[in-house]
Amino acid sequence: MRHIFLFLIHLFFLVTLQAQSDTNNLAIGQWRTHLPLRTGRFVTQSSEKVYYAAEQSILVINKTDFELEEISRVDGLSNTQAKLLAYVPGSKTLMVVYENSVIDLVPEEGPIFTLNQITNFSNFVGDKIVHGISVEDAENVFVCGNYGLSRLNLNKREFSFSTFTGLDVFGAVVFNGFIYAATEGGIYRIALTDPNPQNFSNWNFLGPESGFPNSYESKAIAIFNNQLYFDVNRSLYRMDTASPELVYTRAGFSIQYLSAEGKNLLVGYRCQSNCDRGALVAFAANGQRQEASNLCMGIPNYAVEDQNGRIWMGDEWMEFRVLNSLQDANCTNYVFNSPFSDKVWEMAVRDQELWLASGGVNRTFSYLNRSDGFASYIDGQWKVFTRFNSPYLQGEKANDNSDDLTDVMTIALHPSNKKVYIGSFYEGLIEIDGEKFQLFNEKNSTLNNAIGDIARTRISGLAFDEEENLWVANHLAANPISVLTKAGEWKSFKPSCGVTSLHQLTIDQNGYKWFCSSSNAAGLIVFDSGKLDDNTDDKCRVFTTANSELQTNQVNCVNADLDGDVWVGTGEGVVIFECGSNAFDENCRGTRRVVEIINGLGAYLLETEFITTIAVDGANRKWVGTRNGVFVLSPSGRDQLAHFTTRNSPLLNNAILDIVINPKTGEAYIGTESGIIVLQSDAIEGGRVHNAEIKVYPNPVRPDYDGPIAIRGLARDAAVKITDVAGNLVYETRALGGQAIWDGRDYKGRRVQSGIYLVFSSSNPREAGFGKPSTATGKIVVLHRE
Repeated sequence: MRHIFLFLIHLFFLVTLQAQSDTNNLAIGQWRTHLPLRTGRFVTQSSEKVYYAAEQSILVINKTDFELEEISRVDGLSNTQAKLLAYVPGSKTLMVVYENSVIDLVPEEGPIFTLNQITNFSNFVGDKIVHGISVEDAENVFVCGNYGLSRLNLNKREFSFSTFTGLDVFGAVVFNGFIYAATEGGIYRIALTDPNPQNFSNWNFLGPESGFPNSYESKAIAIFNNQLYFDVNRSLYRMDTASPELVYTRAGFSIQYLSAEGKNLLVGYRCQSNCDRGALVAFAANGQRQEASNLCMGIPNYAVEDQNGRIWMGDEWMEFRVLNSLQDANCTNYVFNSPFSDKVWEMAVRDQELWLASGGVNRTFSYLNRSDGFASYIDGQWKVFTRFNSPYLQGEKANDNSDDLTDVMTIALHPSNKKVYIGSFYEGLIEIDGEKFQLFNEKNSTLNNAIGDIARTRISGLAFDEEENLWVANHLAANPISVLTKAGEWKSFKPSCGVTSLHQLTIDQNGYKWFCSSSNAAGLIVFDSGKLDDNTDDKCRVFTTANSELQTNQVNCVNADLDGDVWVGTGEGVVIFECGSNAFDENCRGTRRVVEIINGLGAYLLETEFITTIAVDGANRKWVGTRNGVFVLSPSGRDQLAHFTTRNSPLLNNAILDIVINPKTGEAYIGTESGIIVLQSDAIEGGRVHNAEIKVYPNPVRPDYDGPIAIRGLARDAAVKITDVAGNLVYETRALGGQAIWDGRDYKGRRVQSGIYLVFSSSNPREAGFGKPSTATGKIVVLHRE
């Protein structure tokens, strides 16, 4: 069981390792994200860099050479979905505020520090929403929200005061010895010297006696050219020591932000009605007004002007937007190498390719009308296909989007050629053969339209069998199962069990097709077509709570493991069908694995978890996705090897949608509700016999390396012994699939001395079949400083 201990060490404690394989740039236990970099929603800057809040991470752009850096949960961020950013030059700290009002302080040097005080405020009932951040000085910032106003000291990492106003506060500044706060009920101020700013009754409302209206709203405030600028009922005002003075009114628009970081005061406007974009107006110190090109304007959130006069805009529209100057009539738009969005439904891998379906359905299997399409990740590059950039997803009606292929939810990769099959729940199946695309629907295949929804051809599941025939779940069709044979011929089936609400499927070692059903009355279906050209030998069986160990008919996922057993994920845990060729016998009811939870007490495997996906790695371990993170189980399921959540790992979200594992590299791609994250596991696929040559990484093992040593090319679950040159046993283990891991220590846990070590491996007789176990040898050179 020592390999389990190593697995936990490498994965749970996230050791950063240097060993790399020839096919993979991740080391064992390392994580990597694939997050969308399509929209920069908020922006801030330092003197050297621009920071954008992307959908699920922070994108950093060097102002000089435009070199990119991404900061995500892998790098220590506590959350996803950053809402606001502020760089504080005096503290050299980036402040990140998330949608849930948690705050991260990201210093240029040192660890990230997380603040949860606002979310934990007991003085304010309900969700806490932060509207804005204003930098006061080198170490203090104002945090403005629906609860009121706080001052945060970055050096002490604590709030010096919080004022619960009963009003939404949108901005705050210090001007002429007073703190000014812009709120939904107007502007309030308090002297900096007031000893009790947390008492809102000490704040003074600026009303008619100060030259303001009796009743008004203010949503933005800033200091520019030694004057106070602010919003009063969507008009821009300024003042120094006298009464407020009207500067500018833009009919039909409201002020979204004021930004005074460059030579100009930038005023961002959002349209109130009857227009499709915002506006940016710049005011120079001499009062000259200039409007920026509207080609860069979408739905603005914020903008900053840098020392070179470039204006970097945070916007809700797609693409990162930059104006090289206020005089520039054109907008520079950037789209970086990334997925289209954070939407994940199903993934598939083949060799070094990852394919992603970003559509899906809701819980009642109704349309989401999601247009995020599908994507591929090949040779480090993302290629995105949506109905907006690909005519192949625009259906047969070129000028009508009613038949566009939205809600793409399933992908199958041909096992021996480069063809890819993409299933849309809305409008059929696409075959991709290089640059050639072909749409299959009710007109040119056996695919049927849905009963009760005759305009739609719902493709809900795809899988290849050993003969390279593609099997298709055709949801709610009269003939809900179709097959595209290797020869290119179509055939459909109407199972005798009468269930048409089929979706995800897997094919076991007997060639049986196992389908999930979206019907509350069905659960799980197993189907055997027998001979494809003989309709009389078809068999079908339905498993429900009445005739099996299923505790609920809500079956969400199904997968056959390396031993041919079928693992079924439900709304109440896992059921395993170990029936083999007897799946159609009534005695095949499945089993609920009993596991020990504490003090010898037993429970059924993950019985309290809502299972969403099950993946099988090269060591036949099960990676089970739930709404509560990822559970990694031993091949039998009796041992829990790891449980990854957002609390103990960089996992983006505890709600898991899909997991797929590259059998050649061991990379586990985990699709969450916040996007894709990859974990390099320690298992890869292994054959019945060893490869002709086994490989060791790293080799030699240099003095500064103290991580795992991977031995690849082994037969599945092979026995491995490591000895010194004198033949003394140093360590022994069993391969995880086709890879064994050695930590460079002997059986007593002591780091081995410099020298040459020999690897002897023998294949598992159970895996070798009727042949003799194969053997393999290797050599490891270990170097230490003397």
